[in-house]
Amino acid sequence: MKYFVAVYQKLKNIYMSQSSMENDLPMICPSLRVYENEELELLKPQSLLNDEQKKALSIIKKQNVAYELNSVPISSNFWDLNPNNSLFDIYRDILDKNNLKDIEEHLDKVLENKSTVIFDAKNNDTKEFKAYKKYRTAHETAVNNITSHLELFDGLDTDEEKNNWNDQLVNLNNIKDLTFSEWKVKGNKDIIEKELEKINKASEADLYLAMAQNAKNTFEAAEKTDVISNSSIHDINFIPYDFMENESGWNSMRIERSELEGLHSEAKNANENLPSEILSIDYDESMIQAVEFDFSFVHLKRNWFNKNFMLSGMFEWNESKKISDGQTISSDYKLPAFPKTMILIKNLKIILDPSINNDAVNNPNQLVYFGPLVMKQQVFVNKNNNQKFLKAITNVKTIKSDQLNHMARKTTSLETARITAVNDFATQPATEPSQPEAVKMTANVAYANKVSIGNILGGIKNTRPATPAPHGASPVQPTPKPATPSPTPIRAPWGTWGPKYPTTPVPPPPPGTNVQFRVLDKMNNEPIYKCSLSIKGINNNRIFEIESNEAGIINQLIPTGEYSIELRIDDYAVLNQNFSVTNISPINLEYKLQREEVKFKSFFLIGMICEKMPKIPMN
Repeated sequence: MKYFVAVYQKLKNIYMSQSSMENDLPMICPSLRVYENEELELLKPQSLLNDEQKKALSIIKKQNVAYELNSVPISSNFWDLNPNNSLFDIYRDILDKNNLKDIEEHLDKVLENKSTVIFDAKNNDTKEFKAYKKYRTAHETAVNNITSHLELFDGLDTDEEKNNWNDQLVNLNNIKDLTFSEWKVKGNKDIIEKELEKINKASEADLYLAMAQNAKNTFEAAEKTDVISNSSIHDINFIPYDFMENESGWNSMRIERSELEGLHSEAKNANENLPSEILSIDYDESMIQAVEFDFSFVHLKRNWFNKNFMLSGMFEWNESKKISDGQTISSDYKLPAFPKTMILIKNLKIILDPSINNDAVNNPNQLVYFGPLVMKQQVFVNKNNNQKFLKAITNVKTIKSDQLNHMARKTTSLETARITAVNDFATQPATEPSQPEAVKMTANVAYANKVSIGNILGGIKNTRPATPAPHGASPVQPTPKPATPSPTPIRAPWGTWGPKYPTTPVPPPPPGTNVQFRVLDKMNNEPIYKCSLSIKGINNNRIFEIESNEAGIINQLIPTGEYSIELRIDDYAVLNQNFSVTNISPINLEYKLQREEVKFKSFFLIGMICEKMPKIPMN
């Protein structure tokens, strides 16, 4: 965890020096979250989605991710997802328990202001205001019809029913848009609301009521239409909005070992918003020469959230649990802070000591970590400077797989009592069943299972076949031969990079077969370079994450068993197939991928900038 903390500290320093506000609260995410391009893209407002299929998917899929990114921190030491403490539910509860008056009650105050736009000389509704209420009611009816229609989706079975449902949804949306236009034009919407706005400014009480009522109306309207309307509670406006499609907002970073050491010391000495248990763990990471990655600060904007009405002197809160005291971040307060900016990294490379080779990291009985990031057990070599490096696993399905959970537990089965230093930061014992997807620690499987994070790099002499390299790199190509037994290392907590050995012998891994995978373009039979192969055992707990070389080939020693394989690379459709290894005879497998406009970018959320709420109520 040492150099991972250093990376976070570097990004924290950059953010605080560029754009920090007084109430900004940078917080590390020690369990690490991994989000794929599709997951985050579906959170964008539908007006920013050009693909009709993605619009339909966003209705169904985006809720879980939205809840994760709206998790309210309950500790000053770190931020992590907590769907049970979501900004959605907290904000709605504040609105409900504040007993806000609705717009009709508020309009009673207009009598004192003698508004000729709202009331005539006899204090009756003007024709303009009557039209306003008429067309507003029509629009609300259209919104309710959409709500009722959305509830029918779960009961649909066939594609024809779903297509008909989608056609009706489009029609209902058109009706909703039409009623909104009529409300705006025939219902004098802008004129009436401008008049209300003018009246609301007449006093602090009116201003407070206007803000509070607007917050409640926006939230209620968003709930009714779920993700259909532009004010949906699940929509998130990202700034920069196009960080998923291009390099907008991204910067490259390389941190040498000397600077990593200094950054870790800085974090340890400052001890601000970092768990002391993490900072107190020190270990040898001499195998790491440098860390390279791209980073971005992505701001989260929510149309439905307005904290300003809570800052009014008119705001009253009589519940036993206070909203915030302006200082303490804990579960003792309802809304001590809220998440507003993601600290994302991608294209992570761990630059290794030149003496390290592929044999040192490809032991099938262990996982290699950089902090909470699970690394591919495969050494790459940059052809330009001959530097060796590791890459992080980015396939979310692999990270969430049972096999990776099994390997995380197996890798730490001989670990000493030193893991108790990090147990307080785990959310689930290793013996407990997995949590639901919405609350699973996505990237840190070991962390979520109360297993200390990290592994040994080096000292493992398990010869493996050829290893591919990424673009601009050459593969390490040892001669394939059966693996020889070697002692299983004991991991020290949070990512030790030096070997330690148990006192009791460990049986060798089962014999394997040299399997050669060849990946080609279906149209022209050209080899596909850097295709990611995710291999998972069907009747065993084996798991492999590898990439094809420039010839579209990768060799892998695989034990006997049944396996599923997923092939992924940008611009090609995902290919899922099964294969079997029945004996030790070499196997040649060939796969052809179909070109399709698909992007498989993955982003690591290593920290979150939260905004600390001031003391509320203010009086």
